[in-house]
Amino acid sequence: MMKPPRTFNPIAGLLLCVPGFLALACSFEYETPGAANQNPDMIFQEAEYVRITNGNPEIRVEAEEVRRYEAQHAMELDEFSFQQFNAAPVGTVDIPAVNARGNAGTARMETDTGNFAMKKGLHMEVASEEITMETPEVFWKNKERILTAPGELNIVREDGTTMKGTGFTADIRSRTWEFESKVAGTVVDKEEEDSGEAAAPEEPQ
Repeated sequence: MMKPPRTFNPIAGLLLCVPGFLALACSFEYETPGAANQNPDMIFQEAEYVRITNGNPEIRVEAEEVRRYEAQHAMELDEFSFQQFNAAPVGTVDIPAVNARGNAGTARMETDTGNFAMKKGLHMEVASEEITMETPEVFWKNKERILTAPGELNIVREDGTTMKGTGFTADIRSRTWEFESKVAGTVVDKEEEDSGEAAAPEEPQ
């Protein structure tokens, strides 16, 4: 298995999508649920949610459609996107820069547990990590603090480093992560690159 560089951490990137969804779930207060209803209790078209902290945007979530199911304590989002902003410098009125942005086809959130699933293709760009990530689906278990991407996860850094594998699992409590499959890719070492040495070759499939 290819050994990832010390600074290459997919947890940091993928976890940026968690606060936005937990904040969105907590923003909806539910009444005591009645009989289960297969039809949504509320439908929002062209929805937008912005979390403001100290007068500045922190998280923005947009969706083509949001469906709310009170009895199931669930929300579904179609064709949604999200942005996570950098913290604004103290004493400034400038709009914070976007640190991470992403989009996916669908999402389902359990507002009582904080669990959520993003499906139909997740694409993320994280400026602070200088990475772009793509995977078919992501699952978050809030109580266990476990993030999984069972399909193929592709990560590309701006320096040319790449990583690809399937069965990704991250345990946030222990700050560990692993892939079930072999990890393939190319590691670009800046010091070696500057000295003219070749980068590590891609591992065969």
